[in-house]
Amino acid sequence: MEEALKAASGEGNIDALYKLIEKDPEILDSFNKVQFVHTPLHEAAKAGQVDFAIELMTLMPSFGRKLNPQGLSPLHGAIIDEADEPEERRRRKNETALALIKLDAELIRVKGRERMTALHHAVKENNLELLAEFLCVCPNAIDDLTNKFQSAVHIAVKERKLEALDVLLGWLLRRNREDVLGFKDEHRNTALHIAVETEQAEVVKKLIHKVKTNSLNSKNLTALDIAVQKQNLQIKEILQRGGGRSAALIPPMEVLPQFLRSREGFAERPLRLLIYMEKEMSFDMRNVILVVAVLIVTAAFQGILQPPGGFWQGNAEITNQTVSRINSANNRANLDVYDLRKQFQAKQVAGKVVMSYHNFNEFIAGNTVAFVFATMVIFSVLPGRPYILGLHISLVFLTYSYLNAIQIIAELSKSTKFLIIISWFVISVAFGVRIFLFIAKALFYDAWWLPRLSLLATNSLYQIPIKGVERIIQFGYRLKMQHRVSRL
Repeated sequence: MEEALKAASGEGNIDALYKLIEKDPEILDSFNKVQFVHTPLHEAAKAGQVDFAIELMTLMPSFGRKLNPQGLSPLHGAIIDEADEPEERRRRKNETALALIKLDAELIRVKGRERMTALHHAVKENNLELLAEFLCVCPNAIDDLTNKFQSAVHIAVKERKLEALDVLLGWLLRRNREDVLGFKDEHRNTALHIAVETEQAEVVKKLIHKVKTNSLNSKNLTALDIAVQKQNLQIKEILQRGGGRSAALIPPMEVLPQFLRSREGFAERPLRLLIYMEKEMSFDMRNVILVVAVLIVTAAFQGILQPPGGFWQGNAEITNQTVSRINSANNRANLDVYDLRKQFQAKQVAGKVVMSYHNFNEFIAGNTVAFVFATMVIFSVLPGRPYILGLHISLVFLTYSYLNAIQIIAELSKSTKFLIIISWFVISVAFGVRIFLFIAKALFYDAWWLPRLSLLATNSLYQIPIKGVERIIQFGYRLKMQHRVSRL
């Protein structure tokens, strides 16, 4: 029966399959009882029998994840080329592979021998059609690593599959996943290390501006050190132009035990608090906080536009035009309301608040504190993304408008000036911390736009004489370790 089923699978004879099922209804189920078995789906995929493979996947979906004694899934068999394989069969095998992933895209991530997935085999076989389709159908497959911790990019460089590498680079760029190029294998080699080790100058040119050029491997060698060992002057020149440095010029970094034993730095504490706050804050909680904070900001700003008692109108004793004429006549551009009232024995100036000096100070103090603190809450709750950075900048200008309104409608007493200065200081610090956290997160690959910023900053720093930037690099490395520990 098994031999007959194998023959039907190789021929793609669906009628024969169902005749065998009629004779033995458990004939397919028997394959599930064995850990490693060459199922009929393996045979159909290997032979490029599309319709038969679809029929089997419909009847027994578990076959798609079964590994045969060679450690291969049916999808692996549809990808791997055989010696002297006819072009027509190769085409049918491609169609079978595409049909299988339409039924179950996660088949791409099934790990076979040496933890190789279908994506890894597509790169190794330089099968551009399947590679491109796999990347689009199952984007998360790019994160899968072999038993040597090699990514699909590692394999493309190691196997010298330049066309497959171009496909990967194009997809990574369009998906903003260039962080994959920084993945390290079991020897902590990036794709750039391997390209230099195998002396592929063209690949080095493609990778030099997309990866951190001075990353160290397990032997504490940078890509430039490997090029020097290989005595490859062309690659050495390419790396040096891209900011490549020898490991001897790289400042020593703290290892994790040293970091944990050291005292927490001044910039590490706010980063840690922000991480825990973001981990604790749910989407609903964030929405509630934003709604309340926006209501407070709106009410506080409205309080400035319409204070209790209102403003003196244009028929007041001293109008704004009168003030302007007096300033011009006396050449005193800094003449304030208090001086005018004292000089002309006036109690009213158009556009100024009606309420008394004492009452206004009490009102504006509470109103400003509410406005500033609510604005700070919005700063901290809004997600750190580039398109939301515009909202942070808008809040800064809103604060400017609020504080400028105070100067327009009030007497600039010492207490009012002090309140304005303190408010500006608090908002500036809040905005500065937000920007700092934007930049700090560039070290951690938390968002699509940050890896590029991290890469640019890191490679640029190494092009400056190392003594001037050693502390900056060590500071950034400590932030990175703080993020790693806090994210656990």
